[in-house]
Amino acid sequence: MSPGACGAYKLFGVRAGGACLWQGLRRDHRRRGPVMRVRGRHGMAAMREGGLRSVNSLVSALKEFRCLTDPDSRALCLDLVAMEMETTSVPVRGHRVTDYFLVELARECLENVRMMRALRASLAVLAPDTDAMEHLDSVVEQMTARPVLPAPAAGGLRSLLEDLEFGNLGQLCRAAAGPLQEVPAVTGPWHAFEELSRMNARPDGLPPGLALVEYLAASAQPLRRADALRAWADEQARELDLTSQLRSLRQQEWHAAPAEPDDAYLVIRLLPQEEPGRYELSSWHQYDPSGWHPARGPVTQVTAATAERAVQELVFAAEEEWKDARCIHLEFLLGPDDLNLPVHLWRKELDSTMATPLCMDYPVVVRSLERSQTRRWHRPWNQRWQIFTGRPELARELVVEGQDPDSPRSGDPAALLARLQADPHVVALILNSPPGGAGEGAYEALAAWRAGIPLVAWDRRPSRDPALVQHLRQKSDEASGDLARLREAVTKLRLDAHTIDSAEREHHPGQHVVLVWDDPTRPVETQGRMTGPDEGLGSR
Repeated sequence: MSPGACGAYKLFGVRAGGACLWQGLRRDHRRRGPVMRVRGRHGMAAMREGGLRSVNSLVSALKEFRCLTDPDSRALCLDLVAMEMETTSVPVRGHRVTDYFLVELARECLENVRMMRALRASLAVLAPDTDAMEHLDSVVEQMTARPVLPAPAAGGLRSLLEDLEFGNLGQLCRAAAGPLQEVPAVTGPWHAFEELSRMNARPDGLPPGLALVEYLAASAQPLRRADALRAWADEQARELDLTSQLRSLRQQEWHAAPAEPDDAYLVIRLLPQEEPGRYELSSWHQYDPSGWHPARGPVTQVTAATAERAVQELVFAAEEEWKDARCIHLEFLLGPDDLNLPVHLWRKELDSTMATPLCMDYPVVVRSLERSQTRRWHRPWNQRWQIFTGRPELARELVVEGQDPDSPRSGDPAALLARLQADPHVVALILNSPPGGAGEGAYEALAAWRAGIPLVAWDRRPSRDPALVQHLRQKSDEASGDLARLREAVTKLRLDAHTIDSAEREHHPGQHVVLVWDDPTRPVETQGRMTGPDEGLGSR
């Protein structure tokens, strides 16, 4: 980057490559006194931008720290904050209601840079949770980034954007922001520009707001409006000494194929808590054609009775945010005792007279939380996935207690594991009974995880419908007979179940089929194992 560009970024508190004022807070969290350099009131003003939106964003990040949701531990956290600030107390009351406490804490942090810095240092001591800390850093980084473009220039842009409509606006925003920044839902081009103007520079040095204008110009009609947008972008690039970077982006867009809608993914994790029937619900949102860059959503506590409604709210938010997505996939990351939950039959529009199962609108699959958290099982998992995606003609399935002469028998999980390990081309396994508890299905599923099988299916009922395998193979044949289309086959089978009379629906295999579709190249759960080491298949 040229000296002029660097100077422009320093002026507004943002530097190329994603650096911002918050990095100073992280780097210097052990120092005493203020650490901001562009600083004083400028730093606090930057964090106040957004008003209640900033408070809400910071509260959502702070909720992920358990030490702030427990009255005893949050009192200790406030003591540490006061110690770091070299004062006897901090102006935050110990509300009994957690949300009230977090709102007041967030407000004080946004008003006081030193307190924000002291809070992070204290959380690093009490709760060194990588995911929660990264989320907090990301939220504050978004709030501390200041607009690069001066207000008069932005005002002149508004008239050019206000009456334009783009069907793929969300996709253009994500491309303009770059792969490392999450883009909130936007209502129109001007709103999109406002949101991206608060973000840090892209790796190529361009402010995301300026890059967005270039992307919009490539799709704008009529052509004279596109020319006006490019002229506006050229003028701002000259002021910031970023002309070469903007021309490079324009050249890429000129030769690029038209953007096609892409698939979006909502991954929902239900982490069992010590109290039976209670879960920690986390979610990750992914809609980025450039690669797998899931953004973590807020963490909430749910029960078996309230989980369905909480998932509905996540689905509603995804629909509003990803209205230009080709397809929204729902993936549930479940522990070993919850794999048989009927998550595909959980409903949306719960408050209407016609609540509908999720599987009628989305492909719904399950992922193994146990395997994701047991790293020693990942090598065979990756190897089989590579065969599944790279050499699909070699990929094959096995059916426990199937009609084929070489089908493995049930009741001997060690023999099943040996059979799977002996054939590296097996990528799909159909269980004889559902997992969960201490039944045969639980051991069959464990053998599948140990052997690295990425696709696993079963009937939720105690015994498998003899017609299930036939139905799945028929649907796969309709989808070109490719195991890669098994997800579509299950989706169609579930839809078939809802086209027949409700009295017969409960007997249709599509109502009860569960599919694990576990892609090791798309991780979200990176923690260690859930339990102690197993001592073999018979230890569970």
